[in-house]
Amino acid sequence: LNGELIEFNNTKDIFTVPHDKRTEDYITGRFG
Repeated sequence: LNGELIEFNNTKDIFTVPHDKRTEDYITGRFG
């Protein structure tokens, strides 16, 4: 992601209902 901010929200929403697929991939360990 090269330091790009892709999503901003409260912590609960980021971890339960991320709006960007890249966020979901990162928090579930599928990134990289």
